[in-house]
Amino acid sequence: MLKAISSTTNALGALNYKGTWNASTNTPTLTSSVGAKGDYYVVSVAGSTNLNGISNWGVGDLATFNGAVWQRVEGGADGNFVNLSVSGTSTLSNLTASTALALDASKNVVSVTNTGTGSNVLATTPTLVGDVSLSTGNLVISTSGKGIDFSATSHPAGMTSELLADYEEGTFTPSLVPGTSGSITLSTALAKYTKVGRAVTVTGICEVLSVSSPVGTLLLQGLPFTNSADSSSRSAAAIYVNGLAITATTAISGRIIPSESQIRIEKFSAGSTSATAGDVVANTLFQFSLTYFV
Repeated sequence: MLKAISSTTNALGALNYKGTWNASTNTPTLTSSVGAKGDYYVVSVAGSTNLNGISNWGVGDLATFNGAVWQRVEGGADGNFVNLSVSGTSTLSNLTASTALALDASKNVVSVTNTGTGSNVLATTPTLVGDVSLSTGNLVISTSGKGIDFSATSHPAGMTSELLADYEEGTFTPSLVPGTSGSITLSTALAKYTKVGRAVTVTGICEVLSVSSPVGTLLLQGLPFTNSADSSSRSAAAIYVNGLAITATTAISGRIIPSESQIRIEKFSAGSTSATAGDVVANTLFQFSLTYFV
């Protein structure tokens, strides 16, 4: 005796459209593993209702029942995948600003949180395996006080920092000033500096045009940064002078003391220190070089 078939459509395995489904509110209510084979709904509102382990429902997707479980058929204008495997060439465009793409340790493309503005912004603390090469751009440190951290290296006792947080190059205009009174006018005043971390190296020349009753220790002013206030921050400057009114037994020295941005130029003769400002004459040429710490 033949058994009666209630639905010719379902018996043949054809799809049976049941209407739209709100995947956010689960309206109408769908239940995992419960349904009629061939029934399907078109997702009208995206959501994360869990049907047989599937929770990434997008607008236009089909929720279909195969007789045992609910399945998702991609049907929207936007791709909606948990995992995507591409064997050939794939072109990506119009990525949203809230996410970025990166490779995990197994070279799989994964999504990471975009924590800034612009393109190609990685997660807060991405871990990159292997060398990183920059072909046309620069590595830009966008926050003051941040830099390259060498804390993975070994260090001796007393080490206080392994962060390289600054590098810059520039120029400045030096001046010669008597420490007590008078004035010195320069015809040439040129200087450059390079700052690497806390270390500042300056080089330059000053040529005297005229003087007016200079008295006191001669000061070379205008250094681009103030010396550290640390009591140990006393650096010596290399000073070469051509044309100074001094004797053959006199040596010229320069020093910078803590919390100052000037070089004190001094004359040493027969073991005593005396000011050199009064010895400066027209056409005297000073060449100087100094490294100090800020």
